[in-house]
Amino acid sequence: MELKTYSDNLARFGFWKTAHTVLHAAINKLIFFKTLQGMTLTMQSLDDEYLKLDPRFESRFLSSDELLAYVKDESFDMDEHFIKSAIARKDTCFGIIESGQLVSYGWYSTIPTPMSDDLQLYFDENWTYMYKGYTKPSHRGLRLHALGMALAVEAFAAKGAKGLISYVETYNYRSLRSCERMGYRNFGKIYIARLFGKYRIYSQKECTPYGFTVRELPSGDVHTPTSAYPEKQGP
Repeated sequence: MELKTYSDNLARFGFWKTAHTVLHAAINKLIFFKTLQGMTLTMQSLDDEYLKLDPRFESRFLSSDELLAYVKDESFDMDEHFIKSAIARKDTCFGIIESGQLVSYGWYSTIPTPMSDDLQLYFDENWTYMYKGYTKPSHRGLRLHALGMALAVEAFAAKGAKGLISYVETYNYRSLRSCERMGYRNFGKIYIARLFGKYRIYSQKECTPYGFTVRELPSGDVHTPTSAYPEKQGP
């Protein structure tokens, strides 16, 4: 992490939270270690302001044909293998469109979802897991990532889902604050360490009602790695 990022964190979040970020980076120089803060977003907790999309935008689920049409445009950060793998898993993509062009999207799943090459996230199927959120550089700063999530919650709730389930790494205070503003509610943490080639994973008891945990994928499994809370600039 760049020095400017640390100084910005110090100004925004104070000494102890910045020290936590520095310590996390130092530990990960030695071993793989993550602490994931589990969280949910429901229609009851959602700030209604995030449902107010500028009329020039349209929001909806995207078909496989629509998605595959964007494969050749590298600015969308989706290749054909990823799209076909996600669709085969019955995952769905919810996007924001301007003048017929996709400008922001997020993928959503109700089944265990790979979060890296060798780890998979599990959760109660009554919740919907959001991953691989992305906004085109030309449209960043408009809160489209957060607006898209809010509108997706509304769409999934209409289908009977409880809401969205997600996580943020505990040192990522910017994303944690953004999620809190939207209406995300924290419920428990998952600790992951890799020592001597083996993972050690512990989920707090608060995760149990949500079926929220991480497990190592068997070697040789074919899957598509994803990023769990992925938009680079946060909600």
